[in-house]
Amino acid sequence: MNSPVFALATTEAKLLLRNKTVATTAILIPLLMGFAMATGVGGGARTWAMVLSLQMLFVLGFTVYFTVTASVTSRREDLYLKRLCSAEPSPVVVLTGTLLPSVVLGLLQVVVMTVIAVAAGAPVPGNPVLVALAAVGGTVMCIAAGLATSAHTSTSEQAQITTLPFFMALFAGAVWASVSGGTNLLALAVPGGAVADLVRRSLAEGDWLTQLTGALPAMGMLLAWIVVAGLLARRWFRWEPRS
Repeated sequence: MNSPVFALATTEAKLLLRNKTVATTAILIPLLMGFAMATGVGGGARTWAMVLSLQMLFVLGFTVYFTVTASVTSRREDLYLKRLCSAEPSPVVVLTGTLLPSVVLGLLQVVVMTVIAVAAGAPVPGNPVLVALAAVGGTVMCIAAGLATSAHTSTSEQAQITTLPFFMALFAGAVWASVSGGTNLLALAVPGGAVADLVRRSLAEGDWLTQLTGALPAMGMLLAWIVVAGLLARRWFRWEPRS
């Protein structure tokens, strides 16, 4: 496979692994935290729903959101993005190749975390469609949020600070939505709340149609966050260094 996107993604993956801070944050921290949360957990489906939600959001927050913010910032400040855009690849190809490793790694880790949780005693999600919607929708939201945040980040190290507000919103929304049981629409309006509700409903009793119908508010909120983050990314994203 010799497509420009694959070539750029391969190069980006190598650069990502060379950066110890980003590599540790993207790979080790989510796996360690996910494993720690899955061990020694008791209780029923509601408890496991919160665990699975937090596991997924740890992956999306660290592997996708933080990595996108840090890697795009680093490539921009090194003039790497500008050089690529002045060459043959289009801006869409450049961004796709740059973001692809984080996306693939994040989705793979979500699968690994789910398997670890099930092996530790979590019930198998009865509606995998909702889990897939949570993972894919959450990934798109975090990509857009990462691109928007990179516009206000000067270095990859500074990303540890600039990503904190959205991080806190992700996990606060997940806990709030899990505790409220999906009855509080304000909880769904917080980033992470919709993802947590989709995961919770995938473990709930009932047929698929009932689960999907009940998940419509969460789907709508997640879509709204994708649109808002996408618009902010489009408005704020920069190819030139901040300096």
